[in-house]
Amino acid sequence: MTARGVNGGGALTLLRLVAALACLETLVQGLLAGMLLNGDVASIDPHGVNAYVFELLVFLQVVAAVLVWRGNRRLTWPLKAAIGILAATFTQTALGLASSLAAHVTLGVALCAMQTVLGVRAFTLRSDHPVTTPA
Repeated sequence: MTARGVNGGGALTLLRLVAALACLETLVQGLLAGMLLNGDVASIDPHGVNAYVFELLVFLQVVAAVLVWRGNRRLTWPLKAAIGILAATFTQTALGLASSLAAHVTLGVALCAMQTVLGVRAFTLRSDHPVTTPA
């Protein structure tokens, strides 16, 4: 993989920020799911609310990926990955609402892995226009 520079440092920073937050949200979801599976039924409401927070972050991740893509038409993987994660997230919510526990847990683990890969790869991109701080 080459360290090709990416135009649009602000869009790249936004993608990195949202991807990192979404990655953390998957960990929170896993914690809440584990609490629920351990019998803590009070964790179902926070798990549901956090699911919608994750959906919002993943939607913002798609927006950030579009902004990165607009400045770098050949760089398509962030947008493809973000859209794939968004589709999987909506499927995950539907499975949870349908109480399809085995599929819901399995897809949840996969979402955590997918989001982690996107986040790590976003941080491997380098900006053509690094942000400079005043002296």
